Formats: sequence, C-alpha cells, structure tokens
Amino acid sequence: MKKLILALPIFLVAFSTSLPHSPTVQAVSQKSWEDVAVKETKKRYPMSQVLFSQKIWDKKKTDITVKQYRFTLREGMDDFSVYTTITFDSDSGEIKKVQVVPEA
Repeated sequence: MKKLILALPIFLVAFSTSLPHSPTVQAVSQKSWEDVAVKETKKRYPMSQVLFSQKIWDKKKTDITVKQYRFTLREGMDDFSVYTTITFDSDSGEIKKVQVVPEA
C-alpha cells in the first residue's frame, strides 16, 4: 500500500506533463503580437518603461486583422497610458499600419 501511495504522485506528474496544452500555443502567438506592440510603442517613447499591458480588442476580417493594446508607461516620475493599434495582413502577418495614441 505504501508503494502505491508513493508511486501515485510520480505517475500523476509524469502523466500531466506529457499531455499537449493547446492554450499555450495560442498564448505564445498572442504574446508575440503584444511584443510587437511594445516595440512600436518604445519607438515613440524610447525613455519609457512599460508598467502594465492589456489587450483591449481585436477584429479579424478575411484579409486584415486589427489588434489594440493599452500600455501604462512611466517616463521619469510621470505615469501615462497609450493605445497602440496594429493592423496586419491575416495570412502573411505583414504589418500594414501602427498607431500609438496617448490616452486623453
């Protein structure tokens, strides 16, 4: 009985790590577009530090996808927010347009 109790956690760990996790794949692609948005925001505000990021919305059409993120930035002692919108080709991933707009 003791062998079964000791073997059970090892079996559970081994079994759980061998299963494919499809949400991880989606999170990786989502994170890459967020990274692109951060890079584009840093081009406009090179001395800023990103404190918080949030995906606001995305819209996918047949040939174009649009994603919008909100970033809270710190530059010196000032904190402020900007909206970064990325428009890209849905098939190739080629960026068509990037807009960085400060929050009013």
